[in-house]
Amino acid sequence: MSLRAKFILLLSTIFFVVVVNTFIIYVLDIQGQAKLEAVIHTHDVLDESEKLYNQITNAETGQRGYLLTQDLNYLEPYYSALEQVKKHFLAVNRLTLSNPEQQNTLALIDELVNKKLAELALTVTLVMQGTPYALEEAKAIVLTDEGKQYMDQIRWHILQFQNTEQAKLEQQNAEYQRNRLFITRFVTLQIPLIVILLVFCAFYINSKLFKPMKILIKNTKQLEKGMPAKMMTINSHDEIGYLFKRFIRMSNIINKRTSKLNFQVSHDHLTGVLNRTELEPALKHATSLCSEDNKLAVIFIDINKFKQLNDNYGHLIGDLVLKETAKRVTSSVRADDDVYRYGGDEFVIVAHNIAKRCYVNAMLNHLIERFDSPFIFEQHTLTVSLSIGVALAPDHSQDPQKLLKLADQAMYQAKQASKNGYHLYQNSTQED
Repeated sequence: MSLRAKFILLLSTIFFVVVVNTFIIYVLDIQGQAKLEAVIHTHDVLDESEKLYNQITNAETGQRGYLLTQDLNYLEPYYSALEQVKKHFLAVNRLTLSNPEQQNTLALIDELVNKKLAELALTVTLVMQGTPYALEEAKAIVLTDEGKQYMDQIRWHILQFQNTEQAKLEQQNAEYQRNRLFITRFVTLQIPLIVILLVFCAFYINSKLFKPMKILIKNTKQLEKGMPAKMMTINSHDEIGYLFKRFIRMSNIINKRTSKLNFQVSHDHLTGVLNRTELEPALKHATSLCSEDNKLAVIFIDINKFKQLNDNYGHLIGDLVLKETAKRVTSSVRADDDVYRYGGDEFVIVAHNIAKRCYVNAMLNHLIERFDSPFIFEQHTLTVSLSIGVALAPDHSQDPQKLLKLADQAMYQAKQASKNGYHLYQNSTQED
């Protein structure tokens, strides 16, 4: 059996054991979650039933206060409690739809609550009439103790309802705890097995892989010194020997390709400047570091009439214009400033460490001067101009997307103002 096959068998065994144990724990955890949800559900039933009774009590308190004082302020908690009674009863009813026994109890409670609320409403209505007869009638209703009997019955039924739920809660909680305990014991029993498998795997891999790898490391050191690798200690028919032979060749190829790919990923393939994908993370980082004394400028550049130029002279000339534009823009900024191709004929400069806004004016004037000279491509001489918009952080915003948007708006204002110029975004709160 080859080394590869042995490793596959060993790792497959460990993987199988881990997967089986994970699946068992997953199933047990799903069951535990269901039990926990049942516990939470029962807690909610108890909580809503308690709130229901408290709101009935609050409604009665508001009614009594109004009867005794005829103060309309007592009606506010009374009416509020009536709304809450409906809300909490519906909540309890919804939570126990699957329990016929509790639904029957709720039906009795609902009937009693309606009678109690009707009694409260009648007395409040009589008092609101304000006549001596109506007041005496309201007091007579209260003195019959019928409302107290309703409350006693409501309290008793809710207590019975809660006792049933409490018994269910204790049972559910016990089942949940048993499930958690079983999972804990199961995991505890599996740990020694996993440890034994991992220790065996470690010793096996060390003897079959890492010891030969030490020889490979010595050979790589030889290569680092420019000396040929010593293959005598490696069985050329073994996978490790084959890996060593291929490693040297592959590492050289990968290093070259990685450098090339890294550049291609972060830079625009046509102009060679940074591409749009690099702009967002770089701008986010830069805005987090800027301050009033160390501003950040986002400069949005658009080539005027580029589409017309493309249509008149063709895409080949258009590409040359983009390349030359990128070259001139890059040569006009400082070493620590970054130039990005935003898309099409649009470029973005992120200028760091700006002490005053007037420094941006000098930079942009220099940039525009670079485009005073025409672009010459073979028999074509082209005049290219720019529209430039600028937004500053933290002056205008420290949000990267908003800065780009403001710079873009400023660029369009510059485009409307002149064929070759710039516009610095301004707002009323900023000073030079």
